[in-house]
This record gives sequence, structure tokens and C-alpha cells, in this order.
Amino acid sequence: GLSHTTRDSSGYFQEIAEMTIQEEIFFPIRELSTYQGTKWTIKGRVTMRSPMRDFKQRNGGEGKVFSVELLDAEGGEIRASFFNEAAEKLYNLMEAGKCFKLSKGNVRIANRQYNTCKHRYELVFDKLAQVDEVEDDKKIDAVKYAIENLRSVKGKTLPCSVDICGVLISYEQPIAFESKDGRKLVKRNITLADDSGMSMAVTLWAERAEKDDSAFSGSPVVAMKGVVVKEWQGGLSGSLTEGG
Repeated sequence: GLSHTTRDSSGYFQEIAEMTIQEEIFFPIRELSTYQGTKWTIKGRVTMRSPMRDFKQRNGGEGKVFSVELLDAEGGEIRASFFNEAAEKLYNLMEAGKCFKLSKGNVRIANRQYNTCKHRYELVFDKLAQVDEVEDDKKIDAVKYAIENLRSVKGKTLPCSVDICGVLISYEQPIAFESKDGRKLVKRNITLADDSGMSMAVTLWAERAEKDDSAFSGSPVVAMKGVVVKEWQGGLSGSLTEGG
């Protein structure tokens, strides 16, 4: 009779486990702050992924890092960076468009130099990162834009980060060059005009700049997220970061 009871109870526990999985509660991304420490699990869609980058660590060793932007069902967005072991393990998995649940990361104040996300905080993951792909969640948008017209951008305090949408009226050929720290870079300048009657040059980088000319010809309408706008020779100039 004992084995029968055990079988029953294990079946019962399995049912509870399945119910728990279905009703897992995720922490809202927009409410993440340093107060939570590491006691949170979020679920989000990768809306952008930067290329993998090498850097010199403080101890003189070589480090690796890549970043993503995550969007959840409530519309909260945050940038997450993955270092070293986490970067190598997760880079190929974390493709743009896929959904993941993430925990065991650290929350820190966003570094505006690299981060165009509107969230006050950002996430950092190292070898303790817990990241699992989950099935596509239709409640999470593919991408979230807060489009501003180019005329209104003129009145902002610069530099600033904006989402813009307009017609691509001209483009230049890509230029390959080496950065001061020896990285091989590719950039391409395009010009965007919108219905506020303004136009602005925007620099594209890396894979985006290397796209075939056909992607830029025929005056396509394009939306860009996280364009960093600066003053340049008396006018405005935008730059779409590698992960933008």
C-alpha cells in the first residue's frame, strides 16, 4: 500500500509544480532598483543586442561584454550587460526577438555614456547569471518606440537620446577605419527627413552600416530607436549606437 501512496503524492506534487510554473510571478522591469538586490526574476523580450566587445580588465586580462535591451509585458525597458563567462555562454542564445526569464543579476545606476535606455537603472550579469529561453510571449511587444519629430529634438538639451521616424532621403558609402584603441570599425552616414520639415544626418555603425546599398535606396521610411543626438557644426547630428 505504501508504494501506491508515494506514487499518488508524487503525482500530486507534480501537479502543484506545473501550476506553479504556469503562475510564475515576474518582477516588473520598470520597478527594478538597487533596493531589490538580486531578489528578482524578470521576463522580457530582447529588442536589441550589441555586438560582442573585447576590453582590458583591471587585472590586465582580456574581458568580453555584450549588452541587450529587454522589454516586458508591462512596457518596462532596461539594458542588461553580460560579462566574460556569461557573455561567452549567452551571446548566441540571446538573439533579438526571443523571450527569456532572467535572474541572479546586479542592479546598478545606468551609465548614460553607453546607455540610451530610459530606465534609471541597468542590469549586470556575470558567471552567476540565470538566463533561460522561454516560449514567445505575445503580451510583449516586438519593440517599443516613443517617436519624436526632428523639430522638437532641436529644442532639447544636448546630447540626448531619442526615437525618430522619417524618410531616408540620402546615404553615403560605408567607411572602414580603426579606432584609437585599435578596434576595426565601419560607419555609414544617412540623412533622414520627417513631416516636421526637418532633416538630420545619422551615423550608422557595424553590421547596420555594412548592409547592402539596396537597403538604403528608394527612399524607405525607417524608425530608429535610441539615436544619440549631438550638436555638430552648428546643426544637429545623430548616431545610432551599435546596439540601437
